[in-house]
Amino acid sequence: MNDYTTLARLREYFSRALIFFASLILFVLMWLTVIDVFFRDAFNISITGLFEVTEVLMGILVFAGVPIITAKDGHVAVTLLDSFINPRLRLIQKFIVSIICALLLSLFAWVLWDAAETLSGYNEVTLFARIPLAPVCYFMAIMTALSIPIQLSMTFITDERLQELKSDEI
Repeated sequence: MNDYTTLARLREYFSRALIFFASLILFVLMWLTVIDVFFRDAFNISITGLFEVTEVLMGILVFAGVPIITAKDGHVAVTLLDSFINPRLRLIQKFIVSIICALLLSLFAWVLWDAAETLSGYNEVTLFARIPLAPVCYFMAIMTALSIPIQLSMTFITDERLQELKSDEI
């Protein structure tokens, strides 16, 4: 087995695990909402702290998807001038944009990690549900940091291979 096959399998397992995790979070969010609506309509009672649980789970859900979207090159891209740019210039543009994106991801990861350290130092929790915020922020920082090497690897992927990655069903 060559290194490319091993990396492809590792990528696939990692992607599947993150997709499963994100799906599970979405499933939990759905049922929490259904239960809350039922209790509000049937008993005129709302579940204390559910808004905070939803906020935390949404943050986890969004940041669990960042490495997946990065690996599929699914971020928003404006391609108004792509048809006017020659292929060589497009490669240079792709390289520069990938480096800038990796630098921005590095900055975001650093800021998130710093925020997590601050939250951890103050033992910050949500008001009603008392959910610790530092682990959530650490998770966000780690998911963002995991996206950095993925973004850098996208610099060297050909357009044909990129189309394959985008069309892969995971």
